[in-house]
Amino acid sequence: MQFFISDVLAADQQPAAAATGADATGQPYELSSEKMMQDNLLVLGLLFFIFYFILIRPQQKRLKMQKDMMKGLEKGNKVMTSGGIIGVIAKLEGDDIVVLEIAQGVKIRVAKSAISEVVTDKGAPGESANDN
Repeated sequence: MQFFISDVLAADQQPAAAATGADATGQPYELSSEKMMQDNLLVLGLLFFIFYFILIRPQQKRLKMQKDMMKGLEKGNKVMTSGGIIGVIAKLEGDDIVVLEIAQGVKIRVAKSAISEVVTDKGAPGESANDN
């Protein structure tokens, strides 16, 4: 208890300049509107760069990869739709329709944008050992 009281008394005996927010030269620290604006712009700029490198840039890369995959689709590719249907491209109808053969003699038409990925033959999901 004695230690706490002595610290409080020592703080009360410090010069008045420290209590008023003055710096070491005795000049008061002025917080002008220009300084506040610069600080706010700096923080906003920093936040923008953080969002750009964490959110925006990776999303743009994913979209570019998806576009490249869409452009590279051709007859005979094995693909999976966003609904989970796996099939082989039998025909491309125009720029936005694909005919998939999901089983022998069973063909469906899907939007090209519904194709989520090109499936490779090794360990493709949804395939069993009995598929011919």
